[in-house]
Amino acid sequence: MKTESEDLNGIPGSEHGPCPYGDRAELNAPEAVRERRRTRRFFNLVSPAFILIDRRLLPEYRNALAELALNPALTVLDLGTGTGTLAGAFAERGHTVAGMDFARGLLRRARRRLPEAHLLEMDLAELPRLSDGAYDVVTMAYLLHGLPPELRRFTLCEAGRIARRFVLVFDYAAPVPWYVRAVEWIEGPHYPSFAARTTGDHGAEAGLEIRRAGMTSAFGGYWLAEPVHQDARGAGRREGGDEPPALPEGSGS
Repeated sequence: MKTESEDLNGIPGSEHGPCPYGDRAELNAPEAVRERRRTRRFFNLVSPAFILIDRRLLPEYRNALAELALNPALTVLDLGTGTGTLAGAFAERGHTVAGMDFARGLLRRARRRLPEAHLLEMDLAELPRLSDGAYDVVTMAYLLHGLPPELRRFTLCEAGRIARRFVLVFDYAAPVPWYVRAVEWIEGPHYPSFAARTTGDHGAEAGLEIRRAGMTSAFGGYWLAEPVHQDARGAGRREGGDEPPALPEGSGS
């Protein structure tokens, strides 16, 4: 019988254990589990409304990916894939994509959009089941701001472990208007802790070095980062591969 990680990428889970920057015991505490269950119910309930969100975000993703011009041979894993909007934008450019989400209602829509993609119903706390370097690029779109700080750190660090080359994040990059704050308040209490720190701080804490950044809208942006892994002597080293374009001056905060 296949494990969930084998279903997703065809190889067994990591032999190196959980991300050293994350605490799985904290993630699996009863209150943390209850919160994730509440969040899953919320997203299953509002999944029909995502058609409106997708119409706004898809052009932004397409434009950003055209600007980044990543090699279409790079494989992509999209965390919190939702209805598959970002994964679909990658697939349009020729990438082989996979995705995971814990909301069945959203995944049902993603499977209709991407019938050939590997899409799995899976909690972020299960990321250690995936192998080191299982995908070239690990992505997440408007996921981090809604996570509690400990799960946010854990997810970023796990993304860096799973990614052979890059971690690509889309999220809020500037103060948001009142109606967006209202939606985020309904979703959960974690947006303020996300906005209180720079993207560089979030990434550095998880062993990620931001290499390129840009705006996608008046308050949305993207960050392309590289994982900096530790060798046996404890010295940081960047994973091999093509150098991304230089980070524009003043970006990545």
